[in-house]
Amino acid sequence: MQKILVIDDDPAGTGLLIDLLQFAGYRGFPLENWQDPISHVEQQRPDLVIMDVHLRVHDGLDLLRQLRAHPDSSVAGTPVLMVSAEDLSAQCTAAGASGFAEKPFDTESLFRSIQEIMEVSL
Repeated sequence: MQKILVIDDDPAGTGLLIDLLQFAGYRGFPLENWQDPISHVEQQRPDLVIMDVHLRVHDGLDLLRQLRAHPDSSVAGTPVLMVSAEDLSAQCTAAGASGFAEKPFDTESLFRSIQEIMEVSL
């Protein structure tokens, strides 16, 4: 079962997304270490990260850049689907995102994006 780390500071939205992921056959789990999200990725080694651009504690684009600059290539290469209520797809792609989904997303297009990213990263 593929593991998907959800980095979003909206607990209700995170819970709903994790439920949807599990319904679709993925193992979704929330970020637990808000002090050092990159170390959480190092330890958990998810198959995909879904990350909101706008976080209260961190800037999602900065976190993405930090992830891409990681010295361990398997961590740096972790696929990341960025999400936002604004169309920030160009900025996310420039920062190294594997994909972008605009909120609120319809479930079908979200899972299509996830599947496409997972297929490319195999």
